[in-house]
Amino acid sequence: SGCGKCKTDEKTGKTCAECTTDSCNVMAEIKCVQGDGTAAAAACPLTSTKCYMPKFIEFTGFASGVKYGCGECPKDATAEKCGTCAGTSAAEGCNKKVETGANFECNNWSFDDKTKKFKPAETKTTCKRLKATNIACNMPSEAATKETYTSTSTCGPCKTAEKDKGCKECDKALCNKAAEKKDDDKKDDDKKDGDKKDDAKKDSATAVTSLLMPVIAMMNALF
Repeated sequence: SGCGKCKTDEKTGKTCAECTTDSCNVMAEIKCVQGDGTAAAAACPLTSTKCYMPKFIEFTGFASGVKYGCGECPKDATAEKCGTCAGTSAAEGCNKKVETGANFECNNWSFDDKTKKFKPAETKTTCKRLKATNIACNMPSEAATKETYTSTSTCGPCKTAEKDKGCKECDKALCNKAAEKKDDDKKDDDKKDGDKKDDAKKDSATAVTSLLMPVIAMMNALF
């Protein structure tokens, strides 16, 4: 019966609520967005007081494996992936899909175990964001090590403890690219390449001379 007070254990367990006016114990019907989140909010069972939805993880997107619905999060959904809100009779539902901004890309970087330095990778990552979230990419600094740059994604800003130390950040799509070499650096590289080619030519000439010497000596002996 709905008359009278709650049972003590149900009241303390928060499964029963009391009110003090005539016919006050009418349960209000709430509305929640349901399914994949594309349809308008729909009425929930009278026993539902909350709505659930997938969480949006900045620069990654909506958590996978979680839909929208009435009540508490499904038992197999973790707190990192699923969230709830207090249900109301509002037509849009408290768990309406959050607005997102346009996706953007950031360049990837990898660590070279031979040189012990980070280098640009040939791949890019598509980053996802909320409408109010600014574009941001991060990258290892020139002197970064595995210990000073630990980001697993180049999407988003640097970790606070690594900013301006092992990590650099920028605010445009694909802005986290390797710095272009200055003219002096290019000249040095060209000179090194030229020296290597000269050395290769000298080595080749020496090798040819070494092969011809015995032949020349034999010809002299014969004639």
